[in-house]
Amino acid sequence: MTVRIRYAIVGTGSRAEMYVRAILLDHADVAELVAIADVNPGRLDYYADLIASLQAHAPTPARAHAPAKAPTLWRADQVAELVASERIDRVIVTSPDYTHAGVVVTALRAGADVIVEKPLTIDAESAAEIARTVRETGRSVVATFNYRYSPRNTELRRLIASGAIGTPTSVHFEWVLDTAHGADYFRRWHRDKANSGGLLVHKASHHFDLVNWWIDDVPVRVFASGGLRFYGDENAAKRGLTNRPERGTDARESDPFLLDLREDEKLRQLYLDNEQHDAYRRDQDVFSPGISIEDNLSLVVDYASGASMSYSLNAHSP
Repeated sequence: MTVRIRYAIVGTGSRAEMYVRAILLDHADVAELVAIADVNPGRLDYYADLIASLQAHAPTPARAHAPAKAPTLWRADQVAELVASERIDRVIVTSPDYTHAGVVVTALRAGADVIVEKPLTIDAESAAEIARTVRETGRSVVATFNYRYSPRNTELRRLIASGAIGTPTSVHFEWVLDTAHGADYFRRWHRDKANSGGLLVHKASHHFDLVNWWIDDVPVRVFASGGLRFYGDENAAKRGLTNRPERGTDARESDPFLLDLREDEKLRQLYLDNEQHDAYRRDQDVFSPGISIEDNLSLVVDYASGASMSYSLNAHSP
C-alpha cells in the first residue's frame, strides 16, 4: 500500500488553487491535502468549498484516494501547531512574499519539509535565516521555479550543456510585461517593496534562475539601476491623469488600467467578499499614491566563469 505524503498549504490566495488541484486530482495516489491556513477566514471558507466540490466531482481514480475527511482549517500563525497536530510531511507556502521566511522557518523547526513559491524570501537576511535553519534541522526546502519546465527553456539548457554553441561569454535577457500583466503588480500587495522586495525579487527571480541554470554558473558581481517611471500618482500627474478613483471596483467609467473585482467571479469571492476580515484591496489604482517598487529595471551581471549578462525588465510595455 502506498503511503501518501501529508500536505498543508499556508496562504489561500489565487496561487494556492494550482496546488490544491494537483494534490486532489493528478497526484491523489501519492499526496493528501490535510490542512490549509490563512489570515483571512473568508478565503479559508472559499477553499473549503472548492475542495469539497473537487472531491465530490473528482475522476474515479482520484476519488478512490480521497481522504475520509475534509482538510482542517487553521490560522496562518498556527503553523507549528498545525504541523504537529496533523502530522504534516510537507508544507506548501503560497502566502505573500514577505511572510515566506517566517512560515518556512517555523515549518522546518516543527518537523516538516517545505515547498515555497518563488521567491524564497525578499531579502538577504531572511534568506540566510532559512539556510541556517535547513542546516540545523536537516529538513528540505524547495523553491518553485516553473519557468524551468517550459519546453523551450529545458531545450535551451540541453543545447548549451551539449557544447553545441561553445562556452557562453555574453548573455542578453530582456523581459517586457504588458499593461495587463505588468499593471497587476501595481494593484496588489506587490506594489509595496516591504511586501515583495520589488519586481527584481518577485518577478525577475524567474529570469535569474533560468540564466544561472542555462549556463551552469553563479553571479559574483551585480550592478543594478531602476525607477518608477510610468505607474504611480506622480507619473500620472505629469501626463494629466488626475482625479482617479482609489480602486477599480468603485470606478464609474471604463479604464483599461482599472480592475473591477465584480467582473471576475473568483476574484470577487476570494477578495472583494472578504475585505472585512483583513482590509486587503486587490484592485487599487495603478496611478495612486503608495507605490514603492520600480517599473523599469536594468542590470549588468558578472559570472564566476567570466561571462557577463545585460538584463532589463519593463512592466508597462504595450
